[in-house]
Amino acid sequence: WTMSADEQGAERSMDEPARLALVCADQADRQTAIKGALEQLGLTLQIAKDAAEAIDALRKSAYEVIVLDEEFQGATPLDNPVLKAIAVMSITVRRYVLVALVGKDVKTFDNMTAFAKSVNVVVNVNDLPQLVGVLRRALADNNEFYRVYRQVLREAGKR
Repeated sequence: WTMSADEQGAERSMDEPARLALVCADQADRQTAIKGALEQLGLTLQIAKDAAEAIDALRKSAYEVIVLDEEFQGATPLDNPVLKAIAVMSITVRRYVLVALVGKDVKTFDNMTAFAKSVNVVVNVNDLPQLVGVLRRALADNNEFYRVYRQVLREAGKR
């Protein structure tokens, strides 16, 4: 794993759990843009070296945000093993995670494409310089959409 500077050096209150983000991007320019955006949002980063490590991490940690490049580790948009693993995650776990899929043939915030790919938001690679704003809006939209669902789970003692 590669950890962010926040996780390496800053002390965190015991009451304040780490807000984790998983980065699945291996092209240097894309990874740099994604890392910068997530750090600006105050998230602690874990950068997967390959698809197997990413899939293993999904089983072991609770992520607030996952940013996946559809071409991660040579995958294609139609055959991405990490995307397949996310698609079969438990619904109760999945409702607490924002999944952003980065691709060159998608239109940022295209809800139909996001739905078809089982992600929360799609981001065109050309919009990576605006990723902080995209993720901020997507997180706010996602939190509002699932607010009542999450509240019911908390009241039922299931979360």
